[in-house]
Amino acid sequence: MYILVTYPNARSNETLYPPAVVDRLESLGEVDWNDSDEQLSRDELRDRLEGVDVCVTGWGTHELSEYVLGEAGSLELVAHVGGSVASIASPALYDREIPVCSANHVMAPFVAEGILSYVLSSFRSVIDFDTAVKRGEWPSKAGDPTDSLYGATVGFVGLGTVGRTLLELLEPFDVTVDVYDPYISRDDLAPFDFATRADLESTLEGADVVSIHASKTPETLHMLDTDRLASLPDGCLLVNAARGAIVDEDALVDELETGRISAALDVYEEEPLPEDHPLRDIENVVLGPHVAGNPCRRHLADAVVTEVERFDRGDPLQHTVPRERYEMMTRDWLSA
Repeated sequence: MYILVTYPNARSNETLYPPAVVDRLESLGEVDWNDSDEQLSRDELRDRLEGVDVCVTGWGTHELSEYVLGEAGSLELVAHVGGSVASIASPALYDREIPVCSANHVMAPFVAEGILSYVLSSFRSVIDFDTAVKRGEWPSKAGDPTDSLYGATVGFVGLGTVGRTLLELLEPFDVTVDVYDPYISRDDLAPFDFATRADLESTLEGADVVSIHASKTPETLHMLDTDRLASLPDGCLLVNAARGAIVDEDALVDELETGRISAALDVYEEEPLPEDHPLRDIENVVLGPHVAGNPCRRHLADAVVTEVERFDRGDPLQHTVPRERYEMMTRDWLSA
C-alpha cells in the first residue's frame, strides 16, 4: 500500500503524530511524508497523488478537486486527521466513490467538554472571582437562579456530533434542552427525554444558555443577527465554540455592551482576534483562542490510522463521511 501524508512535517510533530502512530502507519506500506514546512501546492498534491492508495490529509490541505485528482487513478481512501472534511473533499471525490473518513468522532467529546467548561466557569464567575481575590478582595455574590446550570433551560442552535455529546454531559444537571436544527428528526433526540425540537425563535427566547453547534454555511452566516440577539432573555449566556461567522459580531458587541446578556466565545469572525477588537474590552464575555477541542490533538492521528488499518484488513470502515453529511459541513471559504 502506498500512503501520502500531506500535513507539513507530520512525522516530526509528536503531538499530532506520536512515534507509535508513525510506526503503525509505516508498517502498512510505503509512506510519502510531506517533510517540508509548507502545505503541498495544488500542483504538488496532484503530482504526488499518482500511484497513491491512501491519502492522509490534515488542516490546510488543498481540496481534492477534479484537477488535483487528475493523476490519482489508484486512490481508494481519503483519511482526514481533523473534523470537517468540507474543505478537503469535493464532489469529484464523491463522484469517484472514494470513501472519505475523518476523526470528527474523536474531536466531539473534547469540544463538548470545552463548551461545558465555558458554561460552568461563566455561571460560577470563576474568572471574576479569581481576578478579585488576586487583587486582595474577598467578593461575595448574591444567589441567582441563572448562576447554576442545574435546572436551566439550554437552547441548541444546531446539533451535530458535538451537540449530541454535549447532551450526554448535560443530562445530570436536570436541564431542559430546546434544539433548533432543521436537519434532524424526533428520532435523533429519542435517547434524550429532556430535549425537544423547537423553532429558532422559541429556542432563543426561552433559554438561560444558548450553545451554537451549527455548521458555517451560506444559510447560517450571521444567523444570530441584531434582532435574534435582542430576543435572548435578560441574563442569558451565549456560548459559541462552532464558527464565529454564525454570530454577527458587531451586533453581539452592541448587545454585550448593554450588560443585558453575557457570552463565552471560543471562535471569532477573524482569527486571531485583532488586538484592538472591542470584545477584548468587554467584561461580561469570556474569550478563548479557539481551543475548546485542543486536548484532542494527540488522539486524532491514532484514530485515523486505526481506520487505515481497517481498510488494509478489508474490514468495514467505522468513521466515513457520507456525501450528504459532507454537503452540510462548515465551509472554510466563508469568513471565519
